Amino acid sequence: MNNQAFDLLMWARGPGFDAALVIFLGGIVLRIVEILILGRKKDLAPAKGNAVAQGLKTIFSRSVPPEGLVQFAPTTYLAGYIFHLGFFIAFLFFAPHIALFTDAFGISWPNAGRVIIESATALAVLAIVALLYTRLTDPVRRALTTYDDYLVLLLSALPLITGYVAVNKLFGDPQMMLAIHILSVEALMIAFPFTKLMHAVSFVLARYYNGAIQGRKGAET
Repeated sequence: MNNQAFDLLMWARGPGFDAALVIFLGGIVLRIVEILILGRKKDLAPAKGNAVAQGLKTIFSRSVPPEGLVQFAPTTYLAGYIFHLGFFIAFLFFAPHIALFTDAFGISWPNAGRVIIESATALAVLAIVALLYTRLTDPVRRALTTYDDYLVLLLSALPLITGYVAVNKLFGDPQMMLAIHILSVEALMIAFPFTKLMHAVSFVLARYYNGAIQGRKGAET
């Protein structure tokens, strides 16, 4: 047994994960509180529509791109959808991941087969590569891209790549590769509240806010 690999794996599964979880949850709460306390000026004009209904509708309707934009930037939209869907499948429907939720919360759900999980993982990684390529080759996107954007792409890709390597035991010590996979997930968790990864939570607030404003005016979004 490789003691160093075993010790690192135990630390990643124990204290490392606990610390990452505290930062992850605490950071999300902090960011949400920051957003909410910003507030907005009271709208004194009489309401012409239902703000709540339009706000809730916008949360879902904005998930569909406006007509014509897919043709304008097909790689950005298609790769974006593929990545999010692939990451979602790999994260929530891989049997060992479900076991973590069962141990922590006592809930479980059916898992997806290994072929589905590995296909979703591979497609998600390819989608990240495609998104990176467009940022590097398109002059406008390259000018708008910050180090934070590159960091987000890297942190999103590492858990997928290291998980694929660990599960298939492609190279290296299996325990070390599993430890590296868990550490990459923890790095993602720690960075989540403080980078653009936070959009996975804040998009709900942003879409509702924009939809509610237009809904109160009687307009569609």
